Amino acid sequence: MPNTSIPATAEGMPDATRRALLWGLAAASTAAAVAVAPDAHSAIATDAQALACDQAESPALILACQKFHDARAELKEAQDSLEWIADEWRHQWPLAPEELLLGANAQDGRYTMPAERDIIGRFLVRDTSELTKRLAPKFRRQNRKTCFVIRTADEERDLLKRWKRSTPTGRTEKALARNRAYRTKAIRECELRIQLAAQYEAETAHLRDISGADAARLRIRDADIRLRKAADEVSLCQALTLAGLAMKADVLAVTAGDLMELTKCDATPLGQMARFIESVAEVTGRATV
Repeated sequence: MPNTSIPATAEGMPDATRRALLWGLAAASTAAAVAVAPDAHSAIATDAQALACDQAESPALILACQKFHDARAELKEAQDSLEWIADEWRHQWPLAPEELLLGANAQDGRYTMPAERDIIGRFLVRDTSELTKRLAPKFRRQNRKTCFVIRTADEERDLLKRWKRSTPTGRTEKALARNRAYRTKAIRECELRIQLAAQYEAETAHLRDISGADAARLRIRDADIRLRKAADEVSLCQALTLAGLAMKADVLAVTAGDLMELTKCDATPLGQMARFIESVAEVTGRATV
């Protein structure tokens, strides 16, 4: 029969304490099952071991859950480290020169071109009040802060090549002269932007390197990979007790919570699965709180 002592013991405890107790009780019951009389030929030992196994959680699940929560703690530590770098280097991070700015409101994800970002890769939302030459007064009033798409040195080099290959035309001498002057001006401005972009990119790359931001982002990526692998390992382990089912629900809530929230109202098999998973989590939660 199923073990009801685990949820009963955990009743009324905070979530973190409850989970720790559930893990401890599940592990203890598993240890008890393993420790039952080693004489495999004894009927009494066999019956006792079978009884204990009814109340024991899978050691593989316990180990997999522990690995998952260790990976989660490692990811959190890496993320905190990156946030510290962002705060520490915030005032030394340069803004892109105004000549490199393009479309506004890049923080909405409306562009495919690169946007201005801070030292850890977040959208850099800047004050618009000083951009009087670029932005109309009405826009500045309606958008006190915004993020811009920025030109890159490589893109400007490609643009420069196109300008230099182009041949100005005009129906009249006046029109031809005007188009030639426009081409000369465009080439000169393009060369200036290449210089500004190269300097800006070199400076920001140097700051990311000496601050450890690039290394911290790689650490987060690696920790996230380990977390997902650990979650997959948990999903492959069978739960033998209600405590084990609650542990699996905890892991799933972390890794698939956003997806479940987005799909649980869908009239699709994916939505049905999300609602079923939510029901299981609610039942185990009620039984173990």
